Amino acid sequence: MKVPSRACTVLICALLTSTYCKANQLPGWQTPWLLPFDLNHPGYPADPDNYQTPPAQQQDTYDFAWQSFIALNWPWKEGGPGGQPDPGAKLAGIANNATPHPIVVWESYMQPETAFTPPQYWPVNWGNPEFAELQRQPSPPCYSNSYVYGRPFAAGINQPYTNSNVPTGPLVDQNKEFVRVEVLLSQPYFRYIKQFKYYDADNQILAVNNFIEYANEHEAAPIPARNPYDDSSKFQPLPTGLEFYLRDLPLYARQGITEVKAAWKVLKTSGPDADIPGRYFRRILQFPLPDGTLSEPKLMGLVGFHIHRVTPFGHLPSTFEHVDNVRLQKRFNDPLPLPAHPALNPGIEGGQFLAGAPQYPNGYEVDGRSGEAGLIPPAFKLGDLLPQKSDIKQVNVSRETPIPADVQLANRKYQWLLRDTVWSYYQLIGTQNKNLQAPNRHLGPGIPGAQHSNVQNLVNTTLETYTQKGFSCSRCHLNAFPHGVSVFPPYEERFEALHVMSFLLLNAKSGQEENPQIGCSMP
Repeated sequence: MKVPSRACTVLICALLTSTYCKANQLPGWQTPWLLPFDLNHPGYPADPDNYQTPPAQQQDTYDFAWQSFIALNWPWKEGGPGGQPDPGAKLAGIANNATPHPIVVWESYMQPETAFTPPQYWPVNWGNPEFAELQRQPSPPCYSNSYVYGRPFAAGINQPYTNSNVPTGPLVDQNKEFVRVEVLLSQPYFRYIKQFKYYDADNQILAVNNFIEYANEHEAAPIPARNPYDDSSKFQPLPTGLEFYLRDLPLYARQGITEVKAAWKVLKTSGPDADIPGRYFRRILQFPLPDGTLSEPKLMGLVGFHIHRVTPFGHLPSTFEHVDNVRLQKRFNDPLPLPAHPALNPGIEGGQFLAGAPQYPNGYEVDGRSGEAGLIPPAFKLGDLLPQKSDIKQVNVSRETPIPADVQLANRKYQWLLRDTVWSYYQLIGTQNKNLQAPNRHLGPGIPGAQHSNVQNLVNTTLETYTQKGFSCSRCHLNAFPHGVSVFPPYEERFEALHVMSFLLLNAKSGQEENPQIGCSMP
């Protein structure tokens, strides 16, 4: 899709100066700090009860993903509620130094372990997050222990799988540093959890049982609650943004749910094989270690970014990466030099990949071997000790599935529009969505939902390094259900609401537990 020159000019004006430009422009680009409500629909509908999803083309999903990426990475309004953007701020600029950037919107979202505080300790309120200047101390995902063969994940070190057949261990970059991950959720997601008391696993189980009983008896799904007086005893679907309980939220939070996964690497600022910090969105972070202690504060660079959004159009996952993760390519008008080699592999002699000639065609290699069964690193468990750095081995990574040509064209457009910001060093890998022509038969039996996609393989090399063949956001998240689904329900339209496509509901604890564990084992 060719972007009109006037629209380009107006978007640059809005992104870089935050000036409100009173000119004709593409939908939503007037206020790029607000998450788009839906495909081709930037703002909250005037009549949500009669809203109709606009027609959409595949390119529209890429625009939606990029516009969501920009809004989520817009500077947070300091001192405000979580998720509030600052319309008067500028996007993070390029600077070749170690200065952290301002806190952005998604960083002020809520951690799952806060949203799923055990029922005995509720109520929990959406509040104003606190940051020590530009340093965060997140406590990354605490997934339900029972869903990993009884073994809890070590927060922030293992790759963020929750209901995986093989718990997946960490990724190690070329400087022998572990890539760290975190997960956060938006205010509409939190409001949904609070509205129906799904922070209590017992409430989820009861609602799911009622839902299944009704669906089997009537051969149809129960109608979702449309006002506070409707019967909500049956499990309610994730909100799309049109629900009654979201309508009093501020405009910047009046959408369907957003779930974010982020991956960070330690930035080496000096010596051989140093990174180029100016090419990364930067933050000083401390992460919990498996033994319950905190790491030393380290300068980190964002390398991977998953966005899972729900709109009236459906579930819309998209995934982004840093451009230097697995190959280097000098781009036109790039003000900063290239690093010595990609962050996640040693590159070829001379430090650069040749176009079309990946070094590791099987996606990754461990101990000099690649693509062999049993080479996925084991997951760290709580209580484990990290090895000495001399004993840590790098994991060499390439991209198994090329970025589709039409996605690359969209990337060029947005990277050019963002060329004076650090976000020009990030790229969309792909999106998944309801296929606009026909279901993709490779992605599941075919309930209406995100598995109707134009892409069969869609992975992020920083978040799903070891499952690059026959894997995708939708293929994984089709296995996400609330508590109470002991066996997968039939893949029929009446059970669609139980396919929540988000594993976070499994963080809920039972109110019947006498000694519930509060979050992870943190100091």
